[in-house]
Amino acid sequence: MKLLLFIALALVWPARCSFAQDLHLAKHAPLSIGDTVPDISFMLWKKSIPAKLSDYTGKLVILDFWATWCGSCIRMFPKSDSLENQYKGQVIFLLVNSIRSTQDSARQLTNFFQRWQKMNGQQFALRTAVNDTTAFKLFPHIFLPHYVWISGDRKVLAITGFEAITATNIRKALSGKILKEPIKGDRYDRDN
Repeated sequence: MKLLLFIALALVWPARCSFAQDLHLAKHAPLSIGDTVPDISFMLWKKSIPAKLSDYTGKLVILDFWATWCGSCIRMFPKSDSLENQYKGQVIFLLVNSIRSTQDSARQLTNFFQRWQKMNGQQFALRTAVNDTTAFKLFPHIFLPHYVWISGDRKVLAITGFEAITATNIRKALSGKILKEPIKGDRYDRDN
């Protein structure tokens, strides 16, 4: 009887482990337009405090994946800041620095923000999440900048490049419309 129980457990155990791994992978499966985004947690740079996507419920959130070495990303910061101020209380730009895609160290980030303050005479204003791994898994990409538009009820409205960051598109997204912009086609998930 013990032998039969042992054999049954031996047969079931690998299936159980495989199923658990599938659930873990599904938890971070890449998302597309129309999908619901889980309540991602981020560590914000300036305050070193955690924030969750649900902290911005009811607002349009634009995840802006960037790196300290990405000139195109950095040139967009003033425009993003201006649009966030124009739509104050309705739009949040959340800059995301992902470890896997940027290789930016804490020292590089500190140096970047210090240079920004010195050059602009003010602290960096946009919310910045650092050391991200989860958002990158949900929205894999190769090229930067990379923008993910998320509605107030956490639905993916668009995945775009910098050209789509306009007041007209923000108004469309605020009304819940999926943007007609082409989906950015540099998906990184094919080899993950």
